[in-house]
Amino acid sequence: MIITKLQIRFNDMDPMQRVNNATYSSYLELGRLDFCNKYLTIRELSDIPFVLVRVEMDIIKSLLPLHRAEVHTYVSRIGTTSWEFGYEIIDSDTQAIYVKAKSTQVYFDYKIQKKKEIPENFRKNLLSEMKNP
Repeated sequence: MIITKLQIRFNDMDPMQRVNNATYSSYLELGRLDFCNKYLTIRELSDIPFVLVRVEMDIIKSLLPLHRAEVHTYVSRIGTTSWEFGYEIIDSDTQAIYVKAKSTQVYFDYKIQKKKEIPENFRKNLLSEMKNP
């Protein structure tokens, strides 16, 4: 599992002084970036071998500015050309869950603009981050 510490910024807040709904997607993106940094060598954006095609999110409770939080990112499903990341945004101190989410990525070659089958070496990386049911 990849754990990404969050820094809650002032501009993450909505008028009710809690993290804005749209900001949670940005926090999930930080988890995906940490996955990329761990397993890929990226010199330019087209080196990222996937495209995000779906995000599903349940906000369990509001994340407030003084909370210490982190995103837990893991692989929840692997198919032939796509996989799902599962996420939990949790309180670093109490382990309370603020958000549960998942996203679907498709292995994609930006140079030829086509999806491709997940290669074995990348599949091994995904398997190493697979969460046990």
